[in-house]
Amino acid sequence: MLAIPAIDLINGKCVRLFQGDFSKAKNYNLKPVEQAKAFEDYGFSHLHLVDLDGAKHGTPKNLKVLEKIVVSTNLKVDFGGGLRSIESVESALNAGAWKVNLGTILTKLNLNFQIDGIKEKVIAAIDCENRMVKTNGWQNQTSITIDYLMVELMAKGLSHFTITDIKRDGTLTAPAFNLYERIKTKFLNVTVWASGGVSSTSDITNLREIGVDGVIVGKALYENKINPKELLKCLQNE
Repeated sequence: MLAIPAIDLINGKCVRLFQGDFSKAKNYNLKPVEQAKAFEDYGFSHLHLVDLDGAKHGTPKNLKVLEKIVVSTNLKVDFGGGLRSIESVESALNAGAWKVNLGTILTKLNLNFQIDGIKEKVIAAIDCENRMVKTNGWQNQTSITIDYLMVELMAKGLSHFTITDIKRDGTLTAPAFNLYERIKTKFLNVTVWASGGVSSTSDITNLREIGVDGVIVGKALYENKINPKELLKCLQNE
């Protein structure tokens, strides 16, 4: 199982939200490129980079940060936030993203959005609350269930999903284990990354036992709830 540290950006700075609430953003006064280098120095191989400005406004706002991180490290960076057109997706890939996280655009199932040529570069980012999908930077409630959306996207050839339980995100109250266990049981041949609520290495162990393929860790690292070296050591003991 992979552990993927997260950097969420507002105005080019590292922040964390609480349950997806922009009014409850906590600024850590950290420079994103330096933080990315620190993650790499600890031994992480991947980075989850979220452009919250882009998610809120519908177009990416922090592509220069992505470019600087890619140039300055060897991290495989998955990038998301505001990628709602093929042009913006191409811009993120051209800026060096390893993969792109698409969320809002994928809920518009009848939209003529061509992903055939980039399927292997797409992570379907599904943000949910009570198993119902939210979009537009978690600001818009839909009537779409996680299961329905996953079935539709798998039919389109997507196989990599990041599932975020919004009520857990930024809370340090443990992940939604039941949610991930149900998804891994129902959808056998897909890659699932868990996001939201991680607070300890025991959470990581529990997710691994469920069969989750990756876990995104944010606030627990910034708040020193998890030691990066202990986290990586935990994964090495698989």
